Amino acid sequence: MEDMATIVIVNATHCTRHAFVPFAGSDSAFRRVLAFARTLASPNAVHVVALKGFSEAVPDAGLSLVDTGDMRAVLMAALAACPDPDQLHELVYVHGDAPFLDAELSATLLDTHRRYRAEYTYADGYPAGFAPEILSSRALPNLVELASRNDIAAERDGLFALIQKDINSYDIETVLSPVDLRSYRFSPVCDTRRNMDAALALAALGPVSAAGVVRELPERPELLRTLPAFLWVQVTEGCPQACSYCPYPLMVGDPRGRNGFMPLERFESIMAQAEDLCDDLVVDLSLWGEPALHPDFAGLASAVLARKRFTLIVETSGLGWAPGLPESVARAGRERVHWIVSLDDDDDAGYRALRGEGRDEAAAFVQRMAASWPKQTHVQAVRMADTEERLEPFYRHWKGVLDGVIIQKYDSFAACLPKRSVADLEPLERIPCRHLARDLAVLLDGSVPPCKHALARQADGKLAYAATMGNAFAPGGLKAAWDAMGAWYADHAAGRLPPPCEHCDEYHTVNA
Repeated sequence: MEDMATIVIVNATHCTRHAFVPFAGSDSAFRRVLAFARTLASPNAVHVVALKGFSEAVPDAGLSLVDTGDMRAVLMAALAACPDPDQLHELVYVHGDAPFLDAELSATLLDTHRRYRAEYTYADGYPAGFAPEILSSRALPNLVELASRNDIAAERDGLFALIQKDINSYDIETVLSPVDLRSYRFSPVCDTRRNMDAALALAALGPVSAAGVVRELPERPELLRTLPAFLWVQVTEGCPQACSYCPYPLMVGDPRGRNGFMPLERFESIMAQAEDLCDDLVVDLSLWGEPALHPDFAGLASAVLARKRFTLIVETSGLGWAPGLPESVARAGRERVHWIVSLDDDDDAGYRALRGEGRDEAAAFVQRMAASWPKQTHVQAVRMADTEERLEPFYRHWKGVLDGVIIQKYDSFAACLPKRSVADLEPLERIPCRHLARDLAVLLDGSVPPCKHALARQADGKLAYAATMGNAFAPGGLKAAWDAMGAWYADHAAGRLPPPCEHCDEYHTVNA
């Protein structure tokens, strides 16, 4: 083992401009990664794998250029970096946008990898960017072959995602965090504006280490709120169904008789503001109402997809789509468009009781989309007492058609609807609301509520949002509304819950 060469592979194929600008008043994240890599590698054994488009952004010795950013290309470059294929090498695999790679945690990983003669060693439960992954060169040929059979992007979890395809074929060791921080969705790396802000906020606290973030993060909820990750937008007023578990009919009356919609130019204004605020975002249509009823849904989709780092989610009943329209949008967006079709129940009577008429059309829509876009098409059922006994057959049936079967927890919208939950999924201790930290919601008129779930019952018995944080079409727009929401989040962090939040059990769920 003493003769083993240590080679560091720096993956820059998915790096954005944020990795190459000065960070916290000093070197960029990429330069910090290179400096870290040189402390671990055997002499002259740091290799940078970059897309050809990044050849000028990462001018450094050992640069390997690849045509595509998939895991096979990265692993081929790693294999080429091994000077003697007959000698055993250990490869330390890191990403070029991680300014906080931790020397102590890396040493623990390397020691574990060597002691147990593992083929792959990784850390679990830490935020992204603190730990490398360790590979033995003897696993590389098999991994290259595995990657040739599976289309895996060279993103942050790409190596683990590939190994999962045949996980029993590799000797794997894991170093666990003392506290599992995965649920925090905290990612202090320099890939997006949101994560860059999180990394800068962490750096401002003083010296950063893996042990320190494990200790500090649970006590500092302010670090979890930077910029939105998920944006709901209501684009239509009407819906072909008035579902029994949905609060929308109690807000506006029967939605089947409504035909209002958001004009395309107004929606384009929201997208432009969202892009100014966030350089990546998941956009969900429609907050309320059926998106198929919009007279220019293709224009809405184009406005989202024109932003290259935006992803579009279409939540639909599966009813009312013009022939060819969803297929056209799916072709244009490919992996950046996902369709979530609410079916809830395969039983005719059960579907009718929950949603009304239209089950055959909705099921046919799923089959139609899944035939061409199986990875982007999902069916959804809300888990509640009414459907619990039929949920497993529903899941088994649709799992045979596509992978994307979503079982959604029942939402009482801050106790405005009757209790129909099957199980209490809340954590033992209340945490600050994840939706206030990560989501924005915009209604048809541009008004921004604190979150999708913050409804309250009015004197006339109707439901309405408990407050308004601003309006997307008013001065300040989305940013002013997002900043105003920060006061609600601060109250949560201090243990002071605004009235609707006292009865809400959605605070621990995450959309993106």
